[in-house]
Order: sequence, then structure tokens, then C-alpha cells
Amino acid sequence: MKPDGLVDQSTDLSAVVVRLIAPEERTRWDELMRAHHYLGLSALVGRSLRYVAEREGQWLALLGWASAALKCAARDAWIGWSAPLQWQRIGLIANNCRFLILPGPRVANLASKILAANLARLSADWQAVHGQPVLLAESFVDPARFAGTCYAAANWIDVGLTCGFAKSNTIYTEHGQRKRILVYPLVRDARLILSRPWPHPQLPTGELKSLELSDAQARALLDRLARLAELGCAQGRRHRQSSLLALAVCAFISGARSSTEMARWAGQASASLLRALRCRRDARTQRFVPPSEPTFRRVLAKLALEQLEALLGDWLQAPEVRVQGKGQVAPAAQEVVA
Repeated sequence: MKPDGLVDQSTDLSAVVVRLIAPEERTRWDELMRAHHYLGLSALVGRSLRYVAEREGQWLALLGWASAALKCAARDAWIGWSAPLQWQRIGLIANNCRFLILPGPRVANLASKILAANLARLSADWQAVHGQPVLLAESFVDPARFAGTCYAAANWIDVGLTCGFAKSNTIYTEHGQRKRILVYPLVRDARLILSRPWPHPQLPTGELKSLELSDAQARALLDRLARLAELGCAQGRRHRQSSLLALAVCAFISGARSSTEMARWAGQASASLLRALRCRRDARTQRFVPPSEPTFRRVLAKLALEQLEALLGDWLQAPEVRVQGKGQVAPAAQEVVA
């Protein structure tokens, strides 16, 4: 990332501007990145943004952002979220997969100045382009090549090392080159917002997502919900209370925030999930039948949220819970470094 040349202490950094590239600048940006970044450039994975830092029209640096790495153990441990929440909220993290200072005289503090200016506008730009904000930035730095000085100067947090794998399509390959994992909260309490099982005002709402549980995960959830006393909803006895509440929890994890949305989500759930959650089976059609909206509404109206939170807190935070969507919430990023 360091260009050759002497350090210039006199450049006026206040005149440096970081902006999104214009569509007609895409070819130039890609060609410069391929030519001068040691990783080159094939593509930016998933959702992406390309930036240029310039001074009086002269390009000084290029920055590329992409979808977050789908799996990153040290990052996930630092956030403290469970697999279901990680599955739902991974799109709220952006990966700084490329940062290139273009060849020319070295300018003192230029990299940290550019990085800070980019971070200041990243979430708003992500919202404008992709329809939702990002709450956390991440980057992987190869310690064999870089000290990560500009990230430290911009107050990024070092949370540990990667496991040394890269992802291509659905296959993880071990390359043995472990990298430093750096994160930067873009909003106050980003860790709490991402890891808290229940809604936060800064969590965006969007389309409902599909979700699958293994039989073991479903049993673990049903076992916890079975500890609840019957809520006395006689009209809902066609459905097991634990099954109904399990569907409500899964729908909530998938983005549903009302009984109407939960019923709509349950109506689109797969037969395998309905079977795993022991939903009622229609004797005539032999199909599993989810509860209706009025049934969700009646049961949930009698349920104390604090009671459910206490019961499910350990399940939501359990590291062994692994949830997969039918299609990615955010495309997995390759393990790349800036």
C-alpha cells in the first residue's frame, strides 16, 4: 500500500476530498486498482462501493468496500452475537477490501486522513445506494506486509486474527496466511445494537427472510418454550403453544415485527421447518399447517416479553446454534486485506 518516494510534510490535507466515483470513472478506478494493488482486482463481492480521494482533481487514493465476510470467528466473538442474529444482521457490516494510495510522493498522515473521511460518510452512502445503513466497518490486514498504522491512527479496533481460510463460492480453502481483523463502529453502541436479541431503533426493517433450523436446533428451541405455562388461549389449542411460539421467534429473527407479518412469514415457511417445529398436520392433505394471524395475536397478547427474553436469551446467544437462509442475506466476502 506504500508508494515509493519521500515523505511530503507540506501537503495541505484539508483540501483532500473523499467521494464516490462517477459511473464513467469505473473503468479508470478498476484499471488503477489492478495495476497497483498487490491483490489486483477481480470483483468486489456482493454489495459494493468505490471511492476516490483527490486533491484539486488529482487522484491520490482509491478505496473499495464490499459485503462483510460471512464467517469471521474473532469478529463475531467481539460483537457477541449468536448465529441467528449474525445471519439476520451481517448486511449491517461493510468490508474495506481495498485501500490503495496511488504512486507518487508519500504524504504524512494522508492514509489516516482519507480513511477517517471515508468512514464519516460510509453509512449514509450505503443507505443511499443499497437501501440500508451499515453500523460497523471491518478490514483484514496482512501483518506480513503491513503494520496497519493508518487504521490505528483512525481508531480502528484490533479484535484478533483470522483462521487463515479464503472462500470461493461455497468452498473454504486454507491458505495459512492469518490476518489481523480490524473493526470500526460507525454508530454509538454498534456492538450492542448488533448483538441484542430484541429490536433496536437503529436496526433497519426490510423484507422478511427465509430461515431453516436443523432438527437439533428446533428441539432445543421447543424444549425451552415448553417450560412456559399454558397461556390459557382455548381458541389456539389446534396448535401446540411451543410450536406457535417457536414460529414467532423464527419469524422475529427473520424480520417480522407484528402478528400479521409473523403469520405471513409462517405461511411461506418450508415444510421441513414446520415439521421440525412440530406444527399441526392436516389429516386430509397431510400438509403442515401454520397458525393464522388471529392465533398469533391472541397468544402473543398474553405473553410477557421479559418472560420470553429470559427463557430464550441463552438459546439466542448459544454459539452452537447455526442458522442458514435459503439464499444469502448478504453475499459472503472473500477473506481479503486492505
